[in-house]
Amino acid sequence: MNNFGFIITRHVNSENTNRYWNHSIKLLRIFYPTTKIVIIDDNSDTNFLKADYDYTNVEIIQSEFTGRGELLPYYYYIKNKFF
Repeated sequence: MNNFGFIITRHVNSENTNRYWNHSIKLLRIFYPTTKIVIIDDNSDTNFLKADYDYTNVEIIQSEFTGRGELLPYYYYIKNKFF
């Protein structure tokens, strides 16, 4: 188990919002190339959802609680004990 990692929530509903999460991962990888990143997806539109690369050490969780993006990182962190 790692000592730390990153949890990102995402809700992609356009090409612009799809760029946000991809850009966030690219920037994190500059300083933390191997650190685990957990993405919690809050009901993204699959028509717009596209990864720019085949990201390594990134776990994507489809949330079972639609529309509760503010609380999802806390819930899944406690439930899964990622770091």
